[in-house]
Amino acid sequence: MRKTVKRKNYYLDEKAIKQAQKVLGTKTETETIQKALELVADEARLAQALKNLLDKGKGHIDAPGFEG
Repeated sequence: MRKTVKRKNYYLDEKAIKQAQKVLGTKTETETIQKALELVADEARLAQALKNLLDKGKGHIDAPGFEG
């Protein structure tokens, strides 16, 4: 899938950007923001997949070796 890149200007907390940069191991602010956005989208997809799985099993996980 082809990415569309668009220039944007935002007022962001510099300290938050630097903290995220350390956590994510990114070099540039743009890379940091992009990675953070991707992680948020991935987390939303994962949460939805987990909800679908739990709904399908009526909230019960039946797996060998799993005690819960």
